[in-house]
Amino acid sequence: MDFAAWFEAYLDGHWYTFDARNNTPRIGRVLIARGRDAADVPISNTFGPNTLKSFRVWTDELSER
Repeated sequence: MDFAAWFEAYLDGHWYTFDARNNTPRIGRVLIARGRDAADVPISNTFGPNTLKSFRVWTDELSER
């Protein structure tokens, strides 16, 4: 049910982003949902046999304001 995730930690008065799977600088990340763990915010939640036939994501880089 999990796609990929990163986490943010509040340390010494600042928020820091950690990405254990892709720990390299990124242009950005797509936030789908916020939760305490993967059970709070799965991309899909199914019971019984299932087959994902298609999954597409389109993103556009926006300039900072």
